[in-house]
Amino acid sequence: MSLQTTAVPLRQAKSERNFWQFFERKVLLNVATVMFLVSTAIMLFEGISRAAFDSSAFWAEESVRYLMIWAFFLTLGVAGNAGNHIRTELLVERLSPRLKSICHVASSLAGIAFCGLLFYASLPQVHRYYTMGMMTESNLDLPLWFLFLVMPLGALLFLTYYLRCLVTALKGGDPFGNGEINGSKL
Repeated sequence: MSLQTTAVPLRQAKSERNFWQFFERKVLLNVATVMFLVSTAIMLFEGISRAAFDSSAFWAEESVRYLMIWAFFLTLGVAGNAGNHIRTELLVERLSPRLKSICHVASSLAGIAFCGLLFYASLPQVHRYYTMGMMTESNLDLPLWFLFLVMPLGALLFLTYYLRCLVTALKGGDPFGNGEINGSKL
């Protein structure tokens, strides 16, 4: 009976982790990739249009900017899970295992604080754009609050990465080492 009660939470935790990995790899990365490719296509269109036809689309520069910003913020946590964030190991690798663990926990807490600050600071901006009804400068006429909504969304996605890092660090693991969180290779 004891074995069954502990097996269910382990299976549930594994399925939740698998769902999150699926969401990051298949949904977030694909959406961000499409945004990046669309922005590249718009840049190419704009360059060819200017060079060949002496014509420029007013909406092109603005749409590329917002597509790139959305692609960037959506993939902050995904990049961390894949081990693609900058890591300086010169000092940490020379520390004792106990001090390494303390550094990992401190780094995770600093990341959590940064994500919380980014989330907290972005909410008033989104709210202000929403209440003022501000729209983009081009003829796209997109609401600015929607375009800036990616900041708190990206902060929350990044926060999930650092929370998982904290859990791994508290268990004595290296959350920033090789793109491995909770024993699952990304």
